[in-house]
Amino acid sequence: MTCLFTKVFGERNTGATYLEKLVSKNFATDLLRGDFGVDKRVLRLVLQQHKPKLRPAENNRLRDKYHERILYSDFGLKHAAPPIDVIRAAPHSENTLFLLITKHPVFFLSSLHNRPENPLWNHNDLEFDKFITTEWPISERDNVGDKPLDSPIELWNQKMRDYVRLMSAADNVLHIRYEDLLSDFETQLDRIADYVPKITAGYGMIRRSIKASDNLRFEDYVRRYKYHKIKTDHKKRDLEFIYRKTDDEVMNALGYRKVL
Repeated sequence: MTCLFTKVFGERNTGATYLEKLVSKNFATDLLRGDFGVDKRVLRLVLQQHKPKLRPAENNRLRDKYHERILYSDFGLKHAAPPIDVIRAAPHSENTLFLLITKHPVFFLSSLHNRPENPLWNHNDLEFDKFITTEWPISERDNVGDKPLDSPIELWNQKMRDYVRLMSAADNVLHIRYEDLLSDFETQLDRIADYVPKITAGYGMIRRSIKASDNLRFEDYVRRYKYHKIKTDHKKRDLEFIYRKTDDEVMNALGYRKVL
């Protein structure tokens, strides 16, 4: 079945924005919104109506409300856990390709440690071993409840459980491991081409980092996300702790293994 719409879900720092740009570049599909879409000038003027110390909280509240606004049309923001009930009920779900992009839990935690991208997080100086044991604050748009999580590991567990649930709840779902996108680029895009038409015979790559602060190329990311780097770049005790806390069933469902 050819899908008219494409929706990308991916936690922060898992390549979700990169995948969106690849889809837009290579496929004829209507990409459903995944980012906070309020004009920056408008947002700035709105926030200026609040006292400076209150602006971060108001900014976060507005992002939650934007997620609610596009929940029933575009299934919410891309970093949220998929809204399973909304997807089941939405008539346009059957015409939507859902792309789920993930990282190995250790790679994910390492990336999140470097870039928390959480307006409620205020522990930016923590070493990695402390980071993975520290409570993780969540927002409404995370769609994982209303209480802080025990640690960033539990963030991976809860979001990935809902990814696995979505694989059973909807017909047009593809799971793409970020590591596979780097190591076998064309094969992963061929999988997408089974659901949405290609624009040209081949595929156009995006070789430079989409993060403005990075001066990295595609090849740099390929080298960074080799599975053997997990063992060489992290302490064994940290890896053992992560794997004790990681949901084994979810890891297996997503095709990941423990590297020690």
